[in-house]
Amino acid sequence: MPVPQIVLPGDLAKKIGQKIWLNETGGKIDAITSWNANEEFASLGIGHFIWFPVGKWLPFEESFPALLEFMRKKNVRLPAWLDQTQIPANPWTSRAEFRKHANSPQMKELRQFMLDTVTEQTQFMMARAQGAMEKILKTAPDGPERDHIVIQFTRVVRASENFYPLIDYINFKGEGTNPNEAAMNKETGLRQGWGLKQVLLRMNGVTGDPKAVRAEFADAAQFVLQQRIRNLPSNRVFEVGWLRRIATYRRPIADPESSPERALRKSLRVTAAR
Repeated sequence: MPVPQIVLPGDLAKKIGQKIWLNETGGKIDAITSWNANEEFASLGIGHFIWFPVGKWLPFEESFPALLEFMRKKNVRLPAWLDQTQIPANPWTSRAEFRKHANSPQMKELRQFMLDTVTEQTQFMMARAQGAMEKILKTAPDGPERDHIVIQFTRVVRASENFYPLIDYINFKGEGTNPNEAAMNKETGLRQGWGLKQVLLRMNGVTGDPKAVRAEFADAAQFVLQQRIRNLPSNRVFEVGWLRRIATYRRPIADPESSPERALRKSLRVTAAR
């Protein structure tokens, strides 16, 4: 089955980038270079792209070096200390050290660079979203599962004129193809991921009604993330923020009701009513 292409005009891409920036940082300029509590890596840019410290390996897909490589191919000039044959590791080895150097010349340069390249960061997220299906289908055997993934992906593409739910979720939790990005279900003994692949597999609807499809995608994403929390109880500290973000998928980004706070309140009311 053919996989639909994601193509966006520049003005719409910019809106999506701003929305994701709002999701990740509340639109705060200083937060464009951050290191969250309870995490072992820096989070940079409008998409909070992950950057590992020197000598640190973590079971997540590191996205900041890939972003810089993407920019380099677009002829974007990188800061000299980042523009090396191989993108260097994060020079700050801990959150405390990162925060200590928040106003250093190097950090100021990095912050300004991220502010100046919002468009390129959005283009990177769009490219990743388009390439996601190629990665996902490589891990799906021919047959019903593969067809199911393509059908559900197509439904979401057609239901979201700006592809925001897909672009945001892939940037937020990945494609779901990295075997390291999974956790053991103690009841079944199976490892369960939390990326786009798992969300699409969770969906099973057939309607083409945009509102219903967006709601189903949000419900599936919520289920997958809460499953991750059950498997990794330490992740519960992130639950409210994650659900707030997922709830924004239910409405077009131009809708004022799609703000993270309003979307979460409505989602919780609906859940309580059920």
